[in-house]
Amino acid sequence: MTPVDFPPSLPIGDGFEALNSWLKNSFGPVFDAIAVFVRWAVEVLSGFFTEPAAGQLAFIAAVIIAVPLLRTRRVPLAAIVAAVSALYVLHAQFAFGNTVINVLPPQVFLWAMNLFDQQYVDAYFCISLLFLVAVAVLGALDKGTRVRTGVVAGGWLVLVLLGWLVLPALVTNPKALVMILLLSVLAFSVAGWRMGLFGLVALTLVASVDQWTNAMDTLGLVLVASAIAVAIAIPIGILAAYSDLVSKIAKPILDLMQTLPAFVYLIPAIFFFSIGAVPGVVATIVFAMPPGVRLTELGIRQIDRELVEAGESFGAPSRKILTGIQLPLALPTIMAGVNQVIMLGLSMVVIAGMVGAGGLGSEVYEGITRNDGALGFEAGIAVVILAIFLDRLTVAVTRNGPRASAA
Repeated sequence: MTPVDFPPSLPIGDGFEALNSWLKNSFGPVFDAIAVFVRWAVEVLSGFFTEPAAGQLAFIAAVIIAVPLLRTRRVPLAAIVAAVSALYVLHAQFAFGNTVINVLPPQVFLWAMNLFDQQYVDAYFCISLLFLVAVAVLGALDKGTRVRTGVVAGGWLVLVLLGWLVLPALVTNPKALVMILLLSVLAFSVAGWRMGLFGLVALTLVASVDQWTNAMDTLGLVLVASAIAVAIAIPIGILAAYSDLVSKIAKPILDLMQTLPAFVYLIPAIFFFSIGAVPGVVATIVFAMPPGVRLTELGIRQIDRELVEAGESFGAPSRKILTGIQLPLALPTIMAGVNQVIMLGLSMVVIAGMVGAGGLGSEVYEGITRNDGALGFEAGIAVVILAIFLDRLTVAVTRNGPRASAA
């Protein structure tokens, strides 16, 4: 009698590898497109935090002014956005901005070039400045947004004069100081003066230990990964809250995602996207997404059914009930999920650094491999500072949300 093999040998690992190969061969262009987008997003965001440009700040200021105008000046604002978008596209495809600048008289730009000691005119800056001027004029016409418009536009002008004219004569790294001030002002406006002061001191400490560039690279990577994870997690959480079938399917998958060792995520990520920042972002997304799904579902399910029935009795459609009742009331729980997504993303920094993601994770890993305690400790302190900064900001957003205001 021939003995039977027990336990039987199951080629699960081989099947997993075969599945990865089939996916890569069948959907290679999709993975390439994802890699291009993620790499571009990380580079743009990290580049902005490391070397902010005046045109980028003008665009952000214009968006801040434009958001309240969506309610009162929707049609002219849409025309401005369409015109500016066309200018951006034309310049990106045909260098249209350079053509217009070369046609205009040199005296239009020479004074600014001499003032800021620039060798050429940046067409993207000119388009962003036109966008800012247009929405500032539109905001000044509206009495309700006039003060906000003046503060934002004036703040941008002061920041440009400070960062590109005054600070270069006083400090060796004016762009880092500009970003420290911007992040501190953001913390002050969101979480109060104590958080603003903490941001000023803590971020200055990061720059003082020569980890500023690495910290900003890490911040860009974490924010991109967290934004993608939240964009995926919240819709899935909403579907799970509305459908018991979706919830039953999602729970075991989320359990697997949370219990699987973080290093395991790097295997398929490296296989599909090679070495670099992209596999680090992908692994971070998979690792950090489950709390966003779970807490979004929990936040919507725990809302009092009587409130939903009250909306239904007034004839509100399901979409309006979701956006007007359920999501605002569930915001504290959802923001707790967003907070956990960001914190888990930061916990993946060191692991992502092992596959070439760069930033503070690479510094910590280098400190471990070289037995350099000073380097590892400084990079670790920078990670802790970023974690505290982002945690307090998300907590402050929750504290100032609709439910808190109603209370």
